[in-house]
Amino acid sequence: MCCLCQPELLPDEERKFRADPRLNEAVTEQHISPEVKGAAIKLKGAHGSCHFLKDKRCQIYADRPHFCRAFPVNIFVGWRIQLYANLSCRGIGLSGENLEQVGKGLLEEYGEERLSVELKTASKVFSDFVKNCRDAWVAQSFSSLREAGSSIGEELADNIGLSRLLTYAENGRTGQNTPARDVVKQIRRTEPEADIDERAFIDGMELFDLPDLSLLPIYIDENLTWRIFKLSGKEIVGSILSEDGGIREFSRTDPSEVELLPMDEGARAATKEYLELINRRDCFLGHAAYLCESENYDYSLAQVYIGALANNAIDLWWRASFLAHLKEKDTLGRAEVREGIVFFDMDLLDLPTIGAFI
Repeated sequence: MCCLCQPELLPDEERKFRADPRLNEAVTEQHISPEVKGAAIKLKGAHGSCHFLKDKRCQIYADRPHFCRAFPVNIFVGWRIQLYANLSCRGIGLSGENLEQVGKGLLEEYGEERLSVELKTASKVFSDFVKNCRDAWVAQSFSSLREAGSSIGEELADNIGLSRLLTYAENGRTGQNTPARDVVKQIRRTEPEADIDERAFIDGMELFDLPDLSLLPIYIDENLTWRIFKLSGKEIVGSILSEDGGIREFSRTDPSEVELLPMDEGARAATKEYLELINRRDCFLGHAAYLCESENYDYSLAQVYIGALANNAIDLWWRASFLAHLKEKDTLGRAEVREGIVFFDMDLLDLPTIGAFI
């Protein structure tokens, strides 16, 4: 996965790469993300793999940039510093380095002085957001948001429960600083009016309806094959992506045939475990803050947060169902949900948020 993520070069790395003819040939100022500035490593064929990848092996492993060495560890700076593991990485769980130790090593590389500067800047952004929420009378403590999120695990893995959550998010009347238990009571008193199957279908179409291959979500299967899916007319076309950026079609799917498949107990448990992990990520709370701000503080932060959590649950359920549909399965188990997580987590960590990844 990381070899499809064009790495930026830190200043010291850029100088090192520029000074070495073999490394310099891969340096570019053009990035797949237009908003990113500075030097980076070229991708093959604009949207293929890293210039230095050959037969799924890195040719400069000892000299690979910081962001390659860090993957799948992410460092997020908000009102505090938090480490994540990107669960789209197939290497997690295999023998090798301990990710916690890798994360601690990355923090040591940054050093206390730089981390303090980053933390001061990000903390002010969160403080300003909280003040804006209070001024708009939509504030909710972060701890109460998480307490409410932890209390709705059953709803997040159930069609009617998700309908109730989204209906509450769109039509609730939650006052400022409402206790978590009262937020949950309001949710459970809400009539489930949202059509979850329709929402999943629309979101699924938007997921694959993107103009550029480099923007499409990537699914890495059990054999480490890169698979991408694009909406073409009335079909979802599945293609295998090669290192040079070429694509080879392997499937065509009528999206109207993809349904949210029933989950067995293992699938429900895996779904709730993953969504509880999301609930603990500061970047997700930052994403809810971003949504609240972009909606001009018209909704309670509690409603925005619960709505975002529910939408992520629907996205995960649809992706897991889509992959299972390709394998002609009619039920989701723990393994199928796990594949959905592999397909989803990279995109989730890439959502806009206040605070910053460093």
